[in-house]
Amino acid sequence: LTPTSSALFPIALSGGNQRLLNNSLMQKSITVQAGRRTCSVCGKMTPFVRCHHRDQNREPCYGRAEGQPSRDLSGRRRGELQTIPLDSIVEDARIRLRIDHLPSTVKCVKSLRNESQTPEPIEKGILRAKHQLPVFRDGTIRYDMSDVPITHFKPVEIGAPWKKLYNLGYTHDVDGNELKSDEQMLEIFPQDFIIAKDAVGFFVRAAQYVDELLERFYNLPPYYNLSNHDDLIGHLICAIAPHTSGGVLSRIIGWTDSSGGFAHPMFHAAKRRNCDGDEDAILLLLDGLLNFSRDILPSGRGGLMDAPLVLTTRLNPTEVDKEALNVDTGWFYSSIFYEKTLEQLHPKDVLKFVDLVEHRLESVGALRGYGYTHDCEKFDAGPAFSAYKTLDTMEDKMHGQLELGHKLRSTDVRVVASSVVRAHFLKDLRGNLNAYGRQKIRCVKCGHSYRRMPLAGRCIQRKAGSRNSGQQEFQVKDSVDCNGNLALTVSEGAVRKYMKVMDYVMEKYDVDLYTRQNVEWLMASTDSLFNNDRVKQLSLTDFL
Repeated sequence: LTPTSSALFPIALSGGNQRLLNNSLMQKSITVQAGRRTCSVCGKMTPFVRCHHRDQNREPCYGRAEGQPSRDLSGRRRGELQTIPLDSIVEDARIRLRIDHLPSTVKCVKSLRNESQTPEPIEKGILRAKHQLPVFRDGTIRYDMSDVPITHFKPVEIGAPWKKLYNLGYTHDVDGNELKSDEQMLEIFPQDFIIAKDAVGFFVRAAQYVDELLERFYNLPPYYNLSNHDDLIGHLICAIAPHTSGGVLSRIIGWTDSSGGFAHPMFHAAKRRNCDGDEDAILLLLDGLLNFSRDILPSGRGGLMDAPLVLTTRLNPTEVDKEALNVDTGWFYSSIFYEKTLEQLHPKDVLKFVDLVEHRLESVGALRGYGYTHDCEKFDAGPAFSAYKTLDTMEDKMHGQLELGHKLRSTDVRVVASSVVRAHFLKDLRGNLNAYGRQKIRCVKCGHSYRRMPLAGRCIQRKAGSRNSGQQEFQVKDSVDCNGNLALTVSEGAVRKYMKVMDYVMEKYDVDLYTRQNVEWLMASTDSLFNNDRVKQLSLTDFL
């Protein structure tokens, strides 16, 4: 989520700019947009799945709450404006979790995006904040890593003792010898995963969070019981790529100094990736089973993306993208192959002389028995981070790409420059122009956004008070205007930020005429938007 949150719990504007739960508690009761449910025990209304009311003896009800009005024809979310007793809800959560005080950094969300506008239990957000963990919009905790394909490794390279790997099934090395050393070469299992070293501490905290959630919230015994980082080895995870709705089951076997996530080429392909350095997310499997809920996913367009709606438990190479089947699996190249290269044939004409995954389909060899032609001292001895992460600005990234284009004989740097302008800068400029025309107006005081400028010229958002509405615990707002200053959310500078760079690239690399005319036309449209054609600024010399 942007900005980062620890709880999928709505507090509107009561938490201030940082959306802190402790700030909201100063108001005791807050007015938010949330779904309405009826408790099956006490019959009272509540936005939660479990009733938050108390009985006459001040004991929590915790009855199952059900029932939602059907979504109206306009497609709006099904929540209603209501006032909830935040102080008693949080106090009940604190008592249930058996903690003395709340963390100071429990960050909530302003509003709920799911269709029923059902909040998750606030206890989960409190425990996430305690362990300094962010929440994804589906209720899980994720870590992103760049995809790196790997087929072989040594225990010493991944920080895993050979005895622990032996117990995970790595009983023999690639030569068929029994595993007895950290220096023996092993072939990675298709669904094993080597995480980045800087993610180890993150997942240790995530495992501790899940254990505490099991104990304090679900009244169940802990599962992970990690005493050190090595205990993380062998635990299951779910890996998922952006813009997809299916996760792939995997297992942590070690970590490296690189920031990438190392796994079998077919594993990355099972995530609908082509092993080309994309960034995907992984999460602890038990975290997904406990906290993922389709009901809290956003109801807008793309809300089901990046969510593990299904889980692939067994990798099938016949179901992955065909491009991944071109992976070379041989231990050597035949003399015939080298002789054919002298004829400069099309690659498809020499495929039969190369051992590819495609030739092994419908056999065990499709996933196992891969070979390699060259060894190395340590597979992660290269750059620890992608240059895309280390370079600060987009201009730096572009210059790095074009410098590489100068060094590679197989590329035409003029074509590369034209492609960068067309595929990135022009699209970005069009998108920024569109965003500028559709932007909202934001209050600099309370943070509320308006689709149109209010006639008052200032923020008319009201601070929530309350008065009885005659309907059990639900109340309506009574208020005082915020009266804060309003500002645009997209500035002129954000639209023009890449124009100088585009001019520089077009002049230095002589991009093609078609691309140049596209850029000039779009720049003229931008100037027309921000400059009044009827007003021309003149100097004194213009009158001489």
